[in-house]
Amino acid sequence: MDDFSAREERDFHNLTVRPRRMHLLDEPSGYVSALVKDCLAHQMRFSVGRLESELLAEGTPHVLQIAFEGGDDRTPAIWTLYADGDAVAHGTGEFAHECFCESATGFLDVCRAAVHAASLPVWSGREYEMLHAARKIAAL
Repeated sequence: MDDFSAREERDFHNLTVRPRRMHLLDEPSGYVSALVKDCLAHQMRFSVGRLESELLAEGTPHVLQIAFEGGDDRTPAIWTLYADGDAVAHGTGEFAHECFCESATGFLDVCRAAVHAASLPVWSGREYEMLHAARKIAAL
Protein backbone atom coordinates (compact mmCIF):
# COMPACT_ATOMS: atom_id res chain seq x y z
CA MET A 1 0.00 0.00 0.00
CA ASP A 2 2.64 2.59 -0.99
CA ASP A 3 4.32 3.31 2.38
CA PHE A 4 0.92 4.06 3.92
CA SER A 5 0.02 2.94 7.39
CA ALA A 6 -3.33 3.64 9.03
CA ARG A 7 -1.58 4.26 12.35
CA GLU A 8 0.74 6.84 10.80
CA GLU A 9 -2.08 8.90 9.27
CA ARG A 10 -1.98 12.48 10.59
CA ASP A 11 -4.97 14.07 8.82
CA PHE A 12 -7.58 13.25 11.48
CA HIS A 13 -10.35 15.19 9.71
CA ASN A 14 -10.63 12.95 6.67
CA LEU A 15 -10.23 9.37 7.84
CA THR A 16 -11.60 7.28 4.98
CA VAL A 17 -10.68 4.15 3.14
CA ARG A 18 -10.75 4.09 -0.61
CA PRO A 19 -12.83 1.18 -1.84
CA ARG A 20 -11.07 -1.33 -4.06
CA ARG A 21 -11.45 -0.61 -7.75
CA MET A 22 -13.55 -2.98 -9.77
CA HIS A 23 -12.36 -4.59 -12.99
CA LEU A 24 -15.00 -3.69 -15.57
CA LEU A 25 -16.39 -6.28 -17.95
CA ASP A 26 -18.15 -3.56 -19.96
CA GLU A 27 -15.31 -1.08 -20.47
CA PRO A 28 -16.23 2.59 -20.87
CA SER A 29 -15.13 4.39 -24.01
CA GLY A 30 -15.04 7.89 -22.57
CA TYR A 31 -15.92 10.08 -19.63
CA VAL A 32 -19.69 10.03 -20.14
CA SER A 33 -19.89 6.26 -20.62
CA ALA A 34 -17.69 5.83 -17.54
CA LEU A 35 -20.35 7.61 -15.49
CA VAL A 36 -22.80 4.87 -16.44
CA LYS A 37 -20.55 1.83 -16.74
CA ASP A 38 -18.49 2.31 -13.60
CA CYS A 39 -21.25 1.11 -11.31
CA LEU A 40 -21.90 -2.28 -9.80
CA ALA A 41 -25.51 -2.61 -10.97
CA HIS A 42 -24.60 -1.95 -14.62
CA GLN A 43 -21.72 -4.43 -14.56
CA MET A 44 -23.96 -7.08 -13.00
CA ARG A 45 -26.69 -6.55 -15.62
CA PHE A 46 -24.11 -6.61 -18.41
CA SER A 47 -22.61 -9.87 -17.07
CA VAL A 48 -26.02 -11.55 -16.99
CA GLY A 49 -26.76 -10.33 -20.52
CA ARG A 50 -23.45 -11.65 -21.77
CA LEU A 51 -24.07 -15.01 -20.09
CA GLU A 52 -27.48 -15.27 -21.75
CA SER A 53 -25.86 -14.57 -25.13
CA GLU A 54 -23.17 -17.19 -24.48
CA LEU A 55 -25.75 -19.81 -23.51
CA LEU A 56 -27.74 -19.08 -26.67
CA ALA A 57 -24.62 -19.42 -28.83
CA GLU A 58 -23.77 -22.75 -27.11
CA GLY A 59 -27.22 -24.11 -27.94
CA THR A 60 -28.42 -24.23 -24.33
CA PRO A 61 -30.55 -21.07 -24.17
CA HIS A 62 -32.01 -19.80 -20.91
CA VAL A 63 -33.80 -16.54 -20.17
CA LEU A 64 -31.85 -14.82 -17.40
CA GLN A 65 -32.94 -11.95 -15.19
CA ILE A 66 -31.28 -10.25 -12.26
CA ALA A 67 -33.32 -8.49 -9.60
CA PHE A 68 -31.96 -5.96 -7.11
CA GLU A 69 -33.24 -5.11 -3.65
CA GLY A 70 -32.19 -2.35 -1.29
CA GLY A 71 -29.23 -0.07 -1.68
CA ASP A 72 -29.34 2.55 -4.40
CA ASP A 73 -29.57 2.48 -8.19
CA ARG A 74 -25.81 2.05 -8.58
CA THR A 75 -24.98 -0.30 -5.70
CA PRO A 76 -27.63 -2.88 -4.83
CA ALA A 77 -27.67 -4.38 -1.35
CA ILE A 78 -29.14 -7.75 -2.42
CA TRP A 79 -29.42 -9.46 -5.81
CA THR A 80 -31.15 -12.56 -7.11
CA LEU A 81 -30.42 -14.31 -10.42
CA TYR A 82 -33.34 -16.02 -12.13
CA ALA A 83 -32.98 -18.53 -14.95
CA ASP A 84 -36.21 -19.37 -16.77
CA GLY A 85 -38.11 -17.94 -13.80
CA ASP A 86 -36.34 -20.03 -11.15
CA ALA A 87 -34.04 -18.40 -8.59
CA VAL A 88 -30.61 -19.98 -9.13
CA ALA A 89 -28.39 -17.58 -7.13
CA HIS A 90 -28.84 -14.97 -4.41
CA GLY A 91 -26.27 -12.78 -2.73
CA THR A 92 -25.20 -9.42 -1.39
CA GLY A 93 -23.89 -6.44 -3.26
CA GLU A 94 -20.64 -6.74 -1.34
CA PHE A 95 -20.15 -10.26 -2.68
CA ALA A 96 -20.71 -9.08 -6.25
CA HIS A 97 -18.33 -6.15 -5.71
CA GLU A 98 -15.62 -8.52 -4.49
CA CYS A 99 -16.14 -10.68 -7.58
CA PHE A 100 -15.48 -7.66 -9.81
CA CYS A 101 -12.47 -6.64 -7.69
CA GLU A 102 -10.92 -10.07 -8.30
CA SER A 103 -11.48 -10.05 -12.07
CA ALA A 104 -13.77 -8.61 -14.71
CA THR A 105 -15.33 -12.03 -15.27
CA GLY A 106 -15.58 -13.07 -11.61
CA PHE A 107 -19.30 -12.37 -11.30
CA LEU A 108 -19.97 -13.83 -14.75
CA ASP A 109 -18.24 -17.05 -13.69
CA VAL A 110 -20.35 -17.29 -10.52
CA CYS A 111 -23.56 -16.79 -12.52
CA ARG A 112 -22.45 -19.34 -15.14
CA ALA A 113 -21.75 -21.92 -12.43
CA ALA A 114 -25.12 -21.25 -10.76
CA VAL A 115 -27.04 -21.73 -14.02
CA HIS A 116 -25.19 -24.95 -14.82
CA ALA A 117 -25.68 -26.28 -11.26
CA ALA A 118 -29.42 -25.63 -11.45
CA SER A 119 -29.81 -28.43 -14.06
CA LEU A 120 -32.54 -26.57 -15.93
CA PRO A 121 -34.35 -28.14 -18.87
CA VAL A 122 -32.92 -27.23 -22.27
CA TRP A 123 -35.30 -25.17 -24.37
CA SER A 124 -35.69 -25.35 -28.11
CA GLY A 125 -35.06 -22.18 -30.07
CA ARG A 126 -38.80 -21.52 -30.38
CA GLU A 127 -39.44 -22.06 -26.67
CA TYR A 128 -36.57 -19.73 -25.82
CA GLU A 129 -37.96 -17.04 -28.13
CA MET A 130 -41.37 -17.33 -26.44
CA LEU A 131 -39.82 -16.99 -22.96
CA HIS A 132 -37.70 -14.09 -24.20
CA ALA A 133 -40.80 -12.36 -25.59
CA ALA A 134 -42.69 -12.97 -22.33
CA ARG A 135 -39.86 -11.31 -20.41
CA LYS A 136 -40.06 -8.24 -22.65
CA ILE A 137 -43.84 -8.05 -22.18
CA ALA A 138 -43.50 -8.40 -18.40
CA ALA A 139 -40.98 -5.54 -18.37
CA LEU A 140 -43.58 -3.13 -19.76
